[in-house]
Parts: sequence; C-alpha cells; structure tokens
Amino acid sequence: LLAIGLGAVLIYFILHVNPFYALSIIVTSALFMSVGQQTTFYILVELTLISLGLALSYRARFWNIGADGQYIFGAILGMQTVFALEHIHVYSPFFAIPAILLMGLLGGMLYGLIPALLKVVLNVNEVLSSLMLNFIAIYFMTWLVDVTGPWKDPYAAELESYPIPYSYYLENPFALVAITVAAIIIIYLLAEKTSFGFKIKVMGSSLNAAEYSGIRKGTVYVYLGIISGGLSGLAGAIDLLAVSHILSSMFDSLYMGYLSIFTTWLASLNPLFVVLSSMLMSTLVSGGYFMEAISGVSMLFVY
Repeated sequence: LLAIGLGAVLIYFILHVNPFYALSIIVTSALFMSVGQQTTFYILVELTLISLGLALSYRARFWNIGADGQYIFGAILGMQTVFALEHIHVYSPFFAIPAILLMGLLGGMLYGLIPALLKVVLNVNEVLSSLMLNFIAIYFMTWLVDVTGPWKDPYAAELESYPIPYSYYLENPFALVAITVAAIIIIYLLAEKTSFGFKIKVMGSSLNAAEYSGIRKGTVYVYLGIISGGLSGLAGAIDLLAVSHILSSMFDSLYMGYLSIFTTWLASLNPLFVVLSSMLMSTLVSGGYFMEAISGVSMLFVY
C-alpha cells in the first residue's frame, strides 16, 4: 500500500496524470478486457509454477536466483524437441505437446542441478552460480537465433527462430489450470506431509541442527535444484507453446524468474499463497502495458 501511495504521488506531481485514472486502467484492462485477461492468465500460470519451486528452495535456505536461466533453458530444450518431432513428421498435439512440456521440465531440471552440484561438491555460493547461469542461458539463446545461428528464421526481420507448427499450440486454458493446480497440490504435500518437507523445515530453521540430526544437506540441495529448476523449465516450455510460439532474443522480456522472487517472498514461502501473490503481480504487469499505452505512464512504475 505504501508503494502504491508513493507511486500515485510521483505519477501526479511528475507526469501530471490522475493516479486513480492510471491505476484504474491497470485493473480494468488486466481483469475485464479479453486481451488483458488472456495475458494475465498466462503470466499467472508461469509465475505460479516458478514461485512454487522457489518457495520450496528458500525454505531450506537454498537461494536459487537462477530461475530465469532455467526458464529459458526449458524453452530451449522444448524448441529442440519441436524440431526433432518435425523431423520425424509427428504433428499430433496429443503426443507432441506432452513431449515438449516434459522436455522443458527436463531442461529446467538439468540447468537447476548445476548450481546445486557446485554448492555440494565445490561449496560455490548458489546465489553467484545461479545468477551467472542466467546470463549464460540468455547468451546461448541469443546465439541460437542470431543472424548466423542454427535456429535463425531467414525470413524473419528480427532475431528469432522458426515458428512452431500450429498443431503444437497449447490453446486449452483448462490444461494449464490442471497443470498449475497439480503443481500446487504436489508441492504443498511435499512441503507439509513428507519427511523431505520436514528436512527442509529443519534446514530452514537451523543448518547446524540439521547437520547434528543427520540430515544430508547436499542431497536436499540437489533435490531442490532439480525441483525448482524443473518447474521453471516447465513454465518456459508453456510460454513457448501458449504465448510466444518462437524463440527470440526478447523471449524472456518480462524476466519471469526475477519477478517470481518477489511473488515467492510476498507469499511468505507458502505454496498455497503463491497463486495469490502471482495473481497480484500478473495483474500489475498485464495492466501496466495498457496503462502505458493509454495514459502515457511508464510501465516502470509497476516495478
């Protein structure tokens, strides 16, 4: 509320725009316009999935800052799966879409495993390693779609890949709702009803107590890297199939991984509250574009 109030003051005195008018555009466009509703929904799904994994990691003091790179790497592996399926002439969405989503999940898992292993084997701080891996993923994706890159569409004016076939489009919102709800239930049960969740709570309260009680911290870190990375990679594959339909140098222009850090802490690391904080953030981001276009107030005020 304090941030909204301060932003309203700045909008009024600097831009000379009625702040209530600007804020009303955010709400009405994001929640009551069909285009805005669709954008809000897709951002909500992706933020929720990424935040669920981060919430689990942060509970154990495993500070994964690399969700952005894991998101991108999931999309990259999903795109590679698209090309492989096209090569063998498989266009059935009933086979292709689950395969692409699973490979996106796997891509995120593999990329999330790297900082976990670096921490366990070499005692490398996961904040630094996961953050640097974000930039590696960005530059790798940019190289793939660069002018001389292997995935560059020669007919596209921008740096972007070949588009995915229309039959691969994930246009069923009920499928995305089912995936999100299933992820929430699984992560909640994992955190609250299993011995693994108990180990996470002990590590979150005291690493010394966890070590004294015989908890293998390295194993927990590895599993957390796999889980949080997998959910981020799944979100990247969903964006590829449902939203962007291509890879480009601007694929992750919203920086989903970094936004998810805010939604994770706003939910107090609670898997059940993550969807609420993600709903708030998705509304602000989606409506912010319309606010900028209609009132001239910069989208940056949302951040």
